[in-house]
Amino acid sequence: MKIKKLVDRTLVLYLIIGVLNFIVCTALMFLLFNLCGFSEHVAPLVNYGLGSLIWYLACRYILFPENRTTLRQLLRFALEVLVCYGLSYYVAAPLLSKVCLRAASVREFFSFGGSEPEMVRGNFEMTVGAIVYALLNYFGQRYFVFSDRFEHFRKKDAR
Repeated sequence: MKIKKLVDRTLVLYLIIGVLNFIVCTALMFLLFNLCGFSEHVAPLVNYGLGSLIWYLACRYILFPENRTTLRQLLRFALEVLVCYGLSYYVAAPLLSKVCLRAASVREFFSFGGSEPEMVRGNFEMTVGAIVYALLNYFGQRYFVFSDRFEHFRKKDAR
């Protein structure tokens, strides 16, 4: 029963919109880092600034169009994005980087922007950060920012 509550039409829409947003914004992040010389801290900020704006608009107008936006919801959205970003890029990514980049095969895989250690580490941390962020963001959006809207759809689907 709990799985059914997690897997519903909002999850499917979330995945479609999220995957498209993820591809476009993550590609921009790696382009900024590997070709334009942005740091591994600034490139993700651009990525998530743009991605968050796109995502909020998608939630507001596509996923949950019936409800109006409130100041409380906007503040929750901003807080959720900042918490997910901080945990993803300043906790999870550096910790995993210290462990995973010991393996030569992992270092080689993430050397697509250059074999310099800071490029490999940056690419690894941005990849891990993006994945962790996407996972945390889904649950944060669902249960913290838009929880009332998810409840609306759950009740509507149950009828």
